Amino acid sequence: MKKSNLRVLFISIILIFCIFKQAVAASTYSPLKLGIDVLMEENQDLIKGKKVGMLIAPSSLNSEFEHTIDVIAKIANIKAVFTGEKYFRSLTEDASKTKKIDVLTEARVYEIIDPLKRPTIEELDMCEIIIIDVQDIGIRYFNYVTILAQFLELARDIDLPVILLDRPNPINGLLVAGPMLDESLRSRFGVYPIPLVHGMTYGELALYFNKVFGLGAKLTVIGMEGYSREMTYSDTGLHWVPPSDHLSEPDYPSYYAITGFLGEMGVFSTGVGTTRPFHYVLAPWMDGELIAHNLDKYNLKGIRFRAVSTKPYYGLYERKQVSGIEIIILDSLAYDPVITGVAILQVLFRLYPDRIPLDNTSLAQNMDILLGVSYIRESILKKAQINAIISEWNIKLAGFLDRRKNFLIYRD
Repeated sequence: MKKSNLRVLFISIILIFCIFKQAVAASTYSPLKLGIDVLMEENQDLIKGKKVGMLIAPSSLNSEFEHTIDVIAKIANIKAVFTGEKYFRSLTEDASKTKKIDVLTEARVYEIIDPLKRPTIEELDMCEIIIIDVQDIGIRYFNYVTILAQFLELARDIDLPVILLDRPNPINGLLVAGPMLDESLRSRFGVYPIPLVHGMTYGELALYFNKVFGLGAKLTVIGMEGYSREMTYSDTGLHWVPPSDHLSEPDYPSYYAITGFLGEMGVFSTGVGTTRPFHYVLAPWMDGELIAHNLDKYNLKGIRFRAVSTKPYYGLYERKQVSGIEIIILDSLAYDPVITGVAILQVLFRLYPDRIPLDNTSLAQNMDILLGVSYIRESILKKAQINAIISEWNIKLAGFLDRRKNFLIYRD
């Protein structure tokens, strides 16, 4: 056989193998239907013709890339739209210049700047039902977790039913990690005691809040079809719409769970401003090889570290070449983001105690708030072993895991 024919045959075999691998991967999971898809296919009668208030985000798309606002507007009368960020659709020119009105639905728009400030009764007085459709990220300090609690409380107080359209937990629905929120550290980053990484979908979290914390709203969760708890968002086959500016890829929440709280002291970069935010720990004074070597001693499951040198385009150390480490998640079901983050903090404090101001409460306070506890920082200051720190949060975590079982819609 001629060499050219052999080459064509070889390339053909490779292509067939690649197509086979893609087919196997695609058939691993059934096609996933989001809550909004299930609502429109099977439960339209719940909202048809009703006056609706909505809590949504830019990521609130159905599987056909239609925004939930436009989908619901086909069968219901949208009166109010709430979002936890700057509104992302076209607005009409309001003569009074005091109101924001969605162009296509003519619904009144409300931007929730402070998650602790819940909507007023007046803002929902024309509504018969509240629909919530938000892509959560599986982490307690995401602003829509606090907003969810506020909406459930308000719905109870004004006796409005709530329909929540469920979406995948992008990290996965199995991983539960980190300390429970200490209620003395309640803030816009968390109001109820749940772990840092809760391992539930937004709908399951709503059911948990509603029952365990006695919110008592008339809540209906429209679940997904074809979802499995071990799925990451990449496994779903759905298009990822960033729920936040720096969470531009579906695996970024998994990294944000590691470094989100670390960046709050402002003394080193976590990669915000680089092409891979939350994947790095960087500063001009860091020795990446030394840090990675010390972290390797922890033998953390599903995670690796490597020394890097990179240049943030904006933010801390803008346009400066800085060294540090890259965090690499090898197994999303085996790694523990909070243990990883605490290990990084412990190593940095051990190597650079003058650079890591854990004893400066004004600088460290924001980190405590995101972690939900102060004892992690205090334990590292006292040079406690990491196993002792983990044992501290595991005591309360066991109770959460036991309660959580009662609210899981999707089984393992």
